[in-house]
Amino acid sequence: MEKDLALITAIIITEDLLNGSVFQVFDQAYKLAQEFQKQYAHDFNWENQDMDFDEAIIKFVKSKLK
Repeated sequence: MEKDLALITAIIITEDLLNGSVFQVFDQAYKLAQEFQKQYAHDFNWENQDMDFDEAIIKFVKSKLK
């Protein structure tokens, strides 16, 4: 589960969706990753969804930043 949290955080940071210093971005990305993980369990079945894992993370973060 922690591995997934690290991966989600890395995707948020890599997509450059947040503005701020490295530490601010990491903290915010980590909090958003935790929220994402609460909404989508680590065993969520992505195969039958309209979007893949990365796209779901990006959409989730963008919706939270509005």
